[in-house]
Amino acid sequence: QVVYTTRGICRLAFQGTSGEAQGTTQLAALWPGARLQRDDVASAALLSQVFARDPRALDKGLSLWVGGTNFQIQVWRALLQVPSAGLLSYRQLAQLLGRPNAARAVGSAVARNPIAYLIPCHRVLRDSGEFGRYHWGTERKMALCAWEAAGAVHS
Repeated sequence: QVVYTTRGICRLAFQGTSGEAQGTTQLAALWPGARLQRDDVASAALLSQVFARDPRALDKGLSLWVGGTNFQIQVWRALLQVPSAGLLSYRQLAQLLGRPNAARAVGSAVARNPIAYLIPCHRVLRDSGEFGRYHWGTERKMALCAWEAAGAVHS
């Protein structure tokens, strides 16, 4: 599910087992004053650009529009610096932010990321190297990491 405005993508979520109806209900709850309009053709074109194997495709007019606390925005910006197929721990991400003791707070910010894949929260692992939990399932997190790693090998 991709949600966007003229300002940019404001939500990207993987459809869960609950289906489309719950996704629409969640959108209405997140933006109670918004006029939601479905456009499958435009959404498909946007998602083709998002998941293109060509990394330059993301540089062609794709923008993100998110809201969060200052700390959450800092965490999400730091995640944008992690290269495709790169992995790091919550502690390493906290250190990148200059907050080495904030691994738990970093974990909370990562969990609240509204834009799956593009703000690559799937690249963050536990200190033990385990994949850990992921909003859309550990299997999906592992698949995303494997997909990126396969693309990195062929680049």
